[in-house]
Amino acid sequence: MRLLEHLLAQDPAAPRLSIYDGDTRLDFSAQTLDNWAAKVANMLREELELSPGDAIAMDLPCSWQAVVVALGCVAAEVSVHDGQDQAVLFAEQEPEDFDGDLVLLSRDPFGRGIEETGGTLAPGAIDFGPTVRVYGDVFPEPGPRLDAWTPEAAAERVLVEGWENIEGMRKALAPMAAGGSVVVVIGGVSQTRLDEIARAERVERRIEA
Repeated sequence: MRLLEHLLAQDPAAPRLSIYDGDTRLDFSAQTLDNWAAKVANMLREELELSPGDAIAMDLPCSWQAVVVALGCVAAEVSVHDGQDQAVLFAEQEPEDFDGDLVLLSRDPFGRGIEETGGTLAPGAIDFGPTVRVYGDVFPEPGPRLDAWTPEAAAERVLVEGWENIEGMRKALAPMAAGGSVVVVIGGVSQTRLDEIARAERVERRIEA
């Protein structure tokens, strides 16, 4: 899998994605992101029987789980779209009048599943957390590199206050794809707190996604 090969060659353990979600801060290295992307890509192939050129819809809030779903799609050459207009949907709630394959994700910052966090899984839905974990963290197909999916960007450490759609995620991840790293701050945060995070994380620039 070529998705993050350039980052793995540079430094597999350095933080590439840092998430601030309320009181929770999580770091993801290139190695961790690569493992998650491989698990998702294998799940797309084996659980959902998707092939290169197929598509999924994603109706998820800004989160690291949304990132790894998108990364897995890029690796598996499955396009990802906003909304609910595909036969496979990754979402956090069961939509009305949807009769395709539904994969539900919880808001748990540590990636636990719907039922693992005390929720009730919709009939016929796939619980993402416990399902994706059983898949291998090596994906055998080469696929594209991540920078083929994101806009051109400088290899900087940037801060972004989340995103609203897939295009925003692509823009937010572009510095990481170029060899830099991204700090994502989720939710309404004061300017003072943003300044504190930027200093603590040694951010070079802030961007909007």
